[in-house]
Amino acid sequence: MTSKVKAKKSPKSTPPRPRRGRATTSRISSKNQITIPIEVLREVNLKPGDQIEFMIDKEDRVVLAPIADAKWKKTLRELAGSVPDLGTDFDYRKERQDWDRKATQTPLG
Repeated sequence: MTSKVKAKKSPKSTPPRPRRGRATTSRISSKNQITIPIEVLREVNLKPGDQIEFMIDKEDRVVLAPIADAKWKKTLRELAGSVPDLGTDFDYRKERQDWDRKATQTPLG
């Protein structure tokens, strides 16, 4: 009777190549398909089966967004950067310092 257990193969003579960092770019296939890099999917919490929407912003960039986004988020994305010089004369550092000073001067209780 012969044994059904396969013999172990001898280890490879060449060590495995070190894994390079994953790419954050992709090519458009002949079927107009792209692969979204795994780091990008993880960063925005997209999973297989999620629906996405393609949008073009004011600088002609393609923007992908999950369709499940709330309406206010889509509106905010569209408005972002649409008002030039908004907040340029506002001193954020001074406001933070004022806030910190007020917070430390206010007695608790």
